[in-house]
Amino acid sequence: MTSSFLKVACRDCSNESTIFSRATSIISCDVCGATLTSPSGGKSNLVGCNVIETLE
Repeated sequence: MTSSFLKVACRDCSNESTIFSRATSIISCDVCGATLTSPSGGKSNLVGCNVIETLE
């Protein structure tokens, strides 16, 4: 069970953000407010973003 940080891009406005792969709260885009992730009890569900890079 490794966790890492992810660099993601919002599907609506292409803004890039860095998030934790096991986030326990809803994460929204800083620019347009779209929901990027939702918690699932383990790894976050990526609902409004695409992974660009996994950061170690």
